[in-house]
Order: sequence, then C-alpha cells, then structure tokens
Amino acid sequence: MAAAHERVMAALERREPDRVPTMDMTFEYANIYDILGKRPLPLGRLFENRYAAKALDRLAPGPLTPFFVEKSMDALTYDRTAAAVKLGYDSAWVTYPPVWRYDDSKNMYDIGGKEYRVVFDGKGNLGTPMYTGGRIKSADDWRAWPKRDLLRLPEQNHRFFTRLQKAFGDRIFIFFTFMDGIFGYTWGAIGFKEFVVAARKERAFVARIIRFYTDLYCLMLEAAADAGVPGVIYADDMAYRSGPMISPKQFESLYGDGLRRLTETAHALGMKIVIHSCGNVYQLLDWFADCGFDGVHALEPTAGIELAEVKRMVGDRLCLLGNIDVTHVLVDADREEVFEAVRQSIAAAGKGGGYIIAPTNTHPGISVERLRWMLEATEVYGKYPLSTGNAISSSEQSSL
Repeated sequence: MAAAHERVMAALERREPDRVPTMDMTFEYANIYDILGKRPLPLGRLFENRYAAKALDRLAPGPLTPFFVEKSMDALTYDRTAAAVKLGYDSAWVTYPPVWRYDDSKNMYDIGGKEYRVVFDGKGNLGTPMYTGGRIKSADDWRAWPKRDLLRLPEQNHRFFTRLQKAFGDRIFIFFTFMDGIFGYTWGAIGFKEFVVAARKERAFVARIIRFYTDLYCLMLEAAADAGVPGVIYADDMAYRSGPMISPKQFESLYGDGLRRLTETAHALGMKIVIHSCGNVYQLLDWFADCGFDGVHALEPTAGIELAEVKRMVGDRLCLLGNIDVTHVLVDADREEVFEAVRQSIAAAGKGGGYIIAPTNTHPGISVERLRWMLEATEVYGKYPLSTGNAISSSEQSSL
C-alpha cells in the first residue's frame, strides 16, 4: 500500500502516522488548470455573451444537456484528481456530480429538485451554482418527480470511480462523495421554511424523501466500494455559524437511523466514512460519533470552532479534518501566516494522531500558491513524533 494510504488510514483510525496527512478539496476550474498547466475552456464566457446566451436559452432544456453535463463532469473530475496528485496531497475529496440540468443560460436545477442560479468565477469559468429554492412542494410533487436520472447515479459513479481508482488509486487516497446528504436533499428540494413546517405537519412526506435518499446513498456506497474506493466523505451541511440548523433532538429523530445505516453500510464494505458539515457543530459532535462516523470536517475557525476544544471533546472518537481558514489564510495571507496557521492546527489536534490537514471549504478566491505553502508547512511541522514546540500538551488542552 502506498505511503499516502497508510498515512491517511492511520489518521482515520486515530493512530500516529509518519506525518500528518493532507486532503485536497479544490473544485474550481481556474485553480485545477493552473495546477496542471492547462488552459481551461472558459464556458462562463459563453453564458455571459448575450448572443451565445440566447442560443443556450433555446438549447439548455433539450435532450442533449444530460449527455454534455456527464461528459464535462467526467473531464473536470478526472483533471481535479490529477491536480491533487500533482500538488502532492495524500488524499482527495472527489465529487462526481452529473446532476445538473439547465432551464436557460441563467437558471439551473439538479435532478433532486433543487434550483440554482448560474454563477461565474470572474475568470471566465462556471462557478459553484447558487442555491435559490426547491421544486418539490408537496407529497404529490414528490410522487410525480422523475427519478430515473437519480437511480442511474450509482451506475454512473461506479463507472467513473473505477476509472479514477485505476488511474490514481495507488498514489492518492480517494474519498468518494455524493452531491449532498439526506438532510440537504430533504430540505433543499422543498425549501428550508417549507421543510420546517412539513417536518411537523407532514412527517410521512418528509420521512418518505429521507428513506429514498438513504436507500440511494447506500447504493452509491456499494458502487464506490465495488470501484475500489477506500473512503467516503458524507457531505451534509447541518449548522450555521451560530449553531445547528435544527435542534440536535430533531436531527436524531429525523436522521439518526438513516445516518447509522450509512455508516454501518460503509464499514461493512470496508470503507472509512467522514462527515462534513460547515458551521458551528459543537452541539453535534458527540452525535456524529454516536452515529458511527470515523471523522469530521470542516471545523471552521470563522464559525467559532477551536480545534483544541474539538480534540478534547471527541478526539478519542473521531479523526479531525480541516480547520485551515479559507476567508484569509488560503486567500491572501503571507507565507508566514499560512505556516503559522498550519503549525497551530497541528499543535492543537495532531498529538496522538487523528488529524488531517485540509481547507475548511473551497471557492474561486483560494490561492494555489497558498495551498502549496499549506502542504510545505505540513512537511515542516507535521512529522511524527511531533516536536514539543509544535504540540499542545494534554494538560494545556484540558485548560482551554
């Protein structure tokens, strides 16, 4: 097994590897092709050009769109994994989402019923779409919603990840990721306000959607395992910067059984499974561990998360991933600041293993140069045994 695999597996099992591992999560066209030294196809300029936009308005809803979406996702996701390997990461969060459909040049939706606004990155490329609402407003809407494309996702992902694992699996630990989690797809397809009402007044309707996506996610896990993928990142944002989006008790009532089924399925297939949630997740950390996850990402410092406190709370139950700021540190900080941020994170969470360095999120403003500095700093500060000058002692952690 490659050193990168051994390093990541040791961290996920809360053991000390030879060095703190790193994880890539770069999704932006401009950064990917900067790393690879390739010229991107500036699709965003087509959408912004008024003449091309008129043609796209006519063609976007047509039958060829799913084909072009799948082929573009094939190329982009393959290239972004190649970029992670070239930059020298130990692991990569890889999402393969052939799920987008276009109403016109400005508006799109995904095959789960979530609506988005087309977004550009300022460099002529398409950016991450902006969520605007849901299309499924009732149980009748859900019954009528065409699910054929959703049910094709396991087969599509199996095909793609088999290819990806064959190309890169001996050099980098690949984390498979579905587009969204069962919480995100439940409320996203309905709209958050409508979801909150439906969770109280139409529980059977909400439960039906939850059950569907739990079943689908388990099939996706089977497909990823059959492709040889060793890990899963279950991405499902559950918190604002102020705290959980719904109460922890509601999360357990609605989603506890489903999440336990996902973790049990992943473990039965021999895969590790990490949960990603942005925001202040302090109140959810013990629940994540109780649900059977092996690790937790993103642990945002801008949401008030202190890594040493998370290590104290659940470091004996969860591997910690992330914590490197994407609002300043990886955007416009100088080299010394980037190195210091990495040093502090390793000092807070690296002792005894169980920590993986990674950005908290991804967006077009992140600097490739600063990502390289993050990786360089990990080589400097992350080698085990950690020096006493870099590690926070258990007594210091307990006093935080």
